[in-house]
Amino acid sequence: MNVLAALVAFVFAALGVSLSTEGIFRPSELLPGAVLSLVASLALLAAVRYPRAATVVAICCETAACAAGYLPTPLLLAPLIGCLYRLTVLGGPGAAGWWTGVAVIAVIVGGMTSDPKPTGGSLLLRTVGVAFWLLPAVFAGRMTHAQRAYLQMVQARAEDAERSRDGDMRRRLSEERLRIARDLHDVVAHHIAVANAQAGTAAHLLAKRPEQAHELLAGLGGSTAAALRELKATVGLLRNPGDDSPTGTAPAPGLDRLPGVIEACRAAGLDVSVVSNGTARRLPPLVELTAFRIIQEALTNVTKHAVRPVVTISLEYGEDTFSAEVRNTSALPAPAGAGGYGLIGMRERVHAVGGSVRAGPAGPDQYAVSFTIPLAPWQEDQEAR
Repeated sequence: MNVLAALVAFVFAALGVSLSTEGIFRPSELLPGAVLSLVASLALLAAVRYPRAATVVAICCETAACAAGYLPTPLLLAPLIGCLYRLTVLGGPGAAGWWTGVAVIAVIVGGMTSDPKPTGGSLLLRTVGVAFWLLPAVFAGRMTHAQRAYLQMVQARAEDAERSRDGDMRRRLSEERLRIARDLHDVVAHHIAVANAQAGTAAHLLAKRPEQAHELLAGLGGSTAAALRELKATVGLLRNPGDDSPTGTAPAPGLDRLPGVIEACRAAGLDVSVVSNGTARRLPPLVELTAFRIIQEALTNVTKHAVRPVVTISLEYGEDTFSAEVRNTSALPAPAGAGGYGLIGMRERVHAVGGSVRAGPAGPDQYAVSFTIPLAPWQEDQEAR
């Protein structure tokens, strides 16, 4: 592109060397003007890296050409116009204004040297015409410079916003992992504590009652296997090595705490009802914890986004699965979890226990969060308790 611009400028300048008009004659020799035009065009080629030095060379060439008697037309001044444009874009309007003034004065002085007493059209061409041809290049350069500065500012703001959004997402996900780690800490610790007690009792009974010790050791295998399964399920969810250690020793919450959450929602103005199908029973701890947290998050989303909501919580106790749905019958200004991180946490929790979750519109002016958790992989946990 730079080579093409320099080539076009040289062609224009060469044509300008050959121009003449009535009453104003150019020199009979074209070669000196062509050489000066070539040097000025080469300066334009170097203006990308050295705009000031290139402008000085172009000013000298054009001044010499005008002093030799060539007409200062826009064609002859094309290389200098290009250098001033480059200088304005790259160097800023302050430097360009100063150099433009120098260029106008130098070219006018060169033209007056070739014709000490210009009259009429010659005077206008060698004075006003020079300024008329050079100043638009500076104005165009200033516009391009301002546009580039604006685009750089917009890009910088977009990059800052992207970094802030990424940092906020990492922080939210880290907080979610920490919360899951705190919740699961006591569930896993329960199995370890049971296994430790079984191992101690088996060691005590090994010599006196080997049959009972054998039974305890069999139960020990079940307890450790349950703990290993829960640890494996949470590998991708636990905190990073640099995160703080989980704190608190309260037992992990389960569905037995759901009435308290519902009462708090009713106090906040929600109309909440619960429908239970199947035989309600105590589920494995990890299933209880996951179900409670997802229902809690769904109710939180309804509180934040729904307008005068009517909420129905459906619990389905199957033989091999547990399912639940939180449906609200009020229109949502924005789908719950559409722009936040609640749905991410729900998916992480359900996928960790081998289940599935769905959140989205469920009919006219309705929104639902539903999930299903298989119980078979976690039944042994319930038996070990």
